[in-house]
Amino acid sequence: MDLSFWLVLVAVVLIGIAGVIFCCEGQPRQPVHTIELAELSTIWTKKANQPKLIHISQLSPLWREAVKMEEPGGDEFSHSRIREFAGRILHWPLFSNYPRQRSLCLQILVLLDREGECSSVVKVQSDIESSWDKQTFALLGQTSLLDHSLNVAEIAIELLVKAGAHHVIPDTLVAALAHDLGKLQSLRGFLYSLGEHPLASGRPLAAMTEFADLPKKEEILQAIKLHHKRPEGLLGKTLKKADQLARQKELETAVAEAGEPPAVTEVAAVSPALPPAATIYGEDTPAPVSYATMPPRTDISSWFDASAFLDGLRPYINKMFGRRFLAFSMADGHVYFQAKVLEELARRQAEKAGCVEIATIAPKDQAMRGVLLAIVDRLKSEGGIIDRGLIKDGFFGGYFVVSRKIGKPMKGYYTPFHAEPFGSIAEMENSKPEALRDIDRVVPYDGRDEDSG
Repeated sequence: MDLSFWLVLVAVVLIGIAGVIFCCEGQPRQPVHTIELAELSTIWTKKANQPKLIHISQLSPLWREAVKMEEPGGDEFSHSRIREFAGRILHWPLFSNYPRQRSLCLQILVLLDREGECSSVVKVQSDIESSWDKQTFALLGQTSLLDHSLNVAEIAIELLVKAGAHHVIPDTLVAALAHDLGKLQSLRGFLYSLGEHPLASGRPLAAMTEFADLPKKEEILQAIKLHHKRPEGLLGKTLKKADQLARQKELETAVAEAGEPPAVTEVAAVSPALPPAATIYGEDTPAPVSYATMPPRTDISSWFDASAFLDGLRPYINKMFGRRFLAFSMADGHVYFQAKVLEELARRQAEKAGCVEIATIAPKDQAMRGVLLAIVDRLKSEGGIIDRGLIKDGFFGGYFVVSRKIGKPMKGYYTPFHAEPFGSIAEMENSKPEALRDIDRVVPYDGRDEDSG
């Protein structure tokens, strides 16, 4: 074959290709078919030969670990204070060993940046914060949730650095930033409506992906749940102390800005559940005690059952006996019992155990005082069931002034218990009869030094 043949063959091929292109250009283009992801999910199948339909959400666990949410940088926040705090976390070498805690802190900051300008106090009647006096409530309401959360976080850092507990800072910061998330408008729900904002605050945190992998996730949730009550461990006690000190600072700032004269604004007035002498470790400085002046405790070891005793107390809470009552709860997390309730239950337990000498003690016999002192001492030592900060050493109760919305204040002798052993304080408050709803405040009576038990 000569060269002319190959040239003709190449020319024919080129003409053919051009013809195909020309024909294709002349045809109308097919429209691009689009489909929404939600529609796509309805036709997704496990296998090509299986007609059973599954939703795309069922496949999400397969790539959840592979695709991580990108952490926001400090410049992405709209509030300058959050930008600064986020920058500290992002560049703090401590957090290089705690990436999950860092990510959680940043995610919480995103929520606070978006919605945290709401008030930092709860207006639900049965919540512990509603027990504050009106002036305190109004002054603290001037602090936004955003600022309060950062105040608590910054003070928590100071406390832990001072205590030399740097390793606790990452988990404590998660708790500090999240401790009031339940107050955000978009996250309010059933628990918030019951007046349980600490419980409501744990839910959005528990829903975050990284939280499930934290070794101390339960300790963090417990610290948030009990930050108005009696937490355990350094993390929980630090959170409560930081919350107290933050409220103290916010109250003083609000008073100063209002131009009002300085007032006594002890933390105890804001959060009466914790005595002001309590340290970060939750220990009070005990006053000197003269055991020579104390009556002897009766030996109750052969018949006393603390658990059964608490079960026996429960039915008396917020129950009216005609126009009288023997025990009542308060939104600040306390339940107050009259001494005669403790006496009656002590006799019942002793009688059931066959301890006749205790069961037959007369109502006004001083021997019963030694029994009640022994019972209160036992309950004080078993998980902090009784608020030792409200009872002097050597006494099984104390005098309290009970203020009412209508009528004069009443003075009575009560033994103050923490509410946790009896159940939800919100449920107790909701079940209160109308006569007990009239009680709006209970404070220790300090008008006499010779109080006796």
